[in-house]
Amino acid sequence: MAILILLHAILSKNKARQQKNNVEAQIYQSKPDISHNHINNMAPTRNSASTASSEDNFTPFVLEELFPPQGSEAALMQTAEFYATETLSSMYFDLNTYSRFQQDADPEDLHSMQVMDNLVGMTVTFMDEEFSKYTKSKRVEQKQGESKYLAAGNRFYATVSEIGWKMTAICAHTEAFRRTFREADYRLWGCLLGKIQENALSIEYYAHCRALDWTSLIKNVTGPMPGLPSIQEAVASALDWDTDHPHHTFLTLDGNLKHPKFKGEYQTNIDSNIVGDDFSEDPTVKSEATSLEGCHMCGSYDACGCTLQSRAADLVELVEYPEKGTGVRTLTSFRRNDILDVFVGELRADTRHDNVYPLTQDCDGTHGPTLCYICSEKSGNWTRFINHSCQPSTQFMVRTIGDRVVTTVEAIRSIMPFEELTIDYGPDYWSGADRSCACGHWNCFSNPSSESGSPLPRSKVLGGKVTKGKKAGKKASKTKTKSKKGAKAKK
Repeated sequence: MAILILLHAILSKNKARQQKNNVEAQIYQSKPDISHNHINNMAPTRNSASTASSEDNFTPFVLEELFPPQGSEAALMQTAEFYATETLSSMYFDLNTYSRFQQDADPEDLHSMQVMDNLVGMTVTFMDEEFSKYTKSKRVEQKQGESKYLAAGNRFYATVSEIGWKMTAICAHTEAFRRTFREADYRLWGCLLGKIQENALSIEYYAHCRALDWTSLIKNVTGPMPGLPSIQEAVASALDWDTDHPHHTFLTLDGNLKHPKFKGEYQTNIDSNIVGDDFSEDPTVKSEATSLEGCHMCGSYDACGCTLQSRAADLVELVEYPEKGTGVRTLTSFRRNDILDVFVGELRADTRHDNVYPLTQDCDGTHGPTLCYICSEKSGNWTRFINHSCQPSTQFMVRTIGDRVVTTVEAIRSIMPFEELTIDYGPDYWSGADRSCACGHWNCFSNPSSESGSPLPRSKVLGGKVTKGKKAGKKASKTKTKSKKGAKAKK
């Protein structure tokens, strides 16, 4: 009897739990999306009509494929893919660090020269040791009167055969590659080689625009190399492209490099705002009229020399995305509330010459008039290329930093390596012109079958604090501009 009573109680509890889950599911499906911040911002658009319905965008998934059984081959490969992605991200970081040390090394500074010598020494030693192991691992197989050199079990041989001398030489400059080469199992190593091949042009250009001389590492390699690619051909195929600022170039969908243009003119990179002819003085200078907040970096209300020390610009690249044009791909991970950079351009009093890029620069912590418009169609930094999304990963915020009021780009959630950075341009950007969003989000306001049909109300929860103890800045606002039908991406 007691057992029957216990079974009845368990069944009743499970039934109640199922009813609760059904009610919660109905509530979740009926409530609006509140995953965005309600901000009125503007940045460049990459627009083509997005007519897919929510049903079209829904892809069924199998739970076992997302979470395979522990210890299974699928689970082991999933883990290997994750660590291969992290390793590739670390390789970009190492390449950037190596190049910075190389450029900043002072011959009169003993410490900096020692650091540089160590970096070079570790790279050269790695190549010498692994090539030596390869030459010793060769053996001759006599078959039908032919001699064949075999070293299939040697990782160096397999690596050079797979990705070539060029990629091997570039990647050998990174500690992440060298350590993984020596310590990884075959799953992780195979996944990493695959990702290096997929990103070969990106890696080569990343090293090239940072003036990394990878050819010197393999020019002096001598000895018989049966079964391996030609070193001379690898050196001769070095990228023939101007050594310029990394963000003067983007990677195209067809695997080429192009300079970004707007209205037929090349777009150049700048590090700080340019005061346009409309102003005799910089309208963003910190004063009682422009800022009620202290410096976001040090909290001072007086003049200070603080600047934003962000390395995000070194760890993002410009790439072309289908239907959206030039966008920004991150090469590392970012955490929620990270300040990635400052949106910069030419400061103007109006937007008469720019109906795509202008961002409204408001006061910080006040309801005063608009200070100016930041127009970056000709001169700006990488932030102008961030595409819009109805479910963005970053947002614009007005901050006082040092002696200026600026607009920053800040992460509103954790961002994974090699993810596209996105931002919300704000509803005014879309209501003032015949534009359509191509972000592909299931509830995109340009999706005719979405429940909204217009920009969704954004939550104020995600705005939050940027650093503990600091008051969050004011969200940036946007001017309402008109655009010709079919506003496209910058080419």
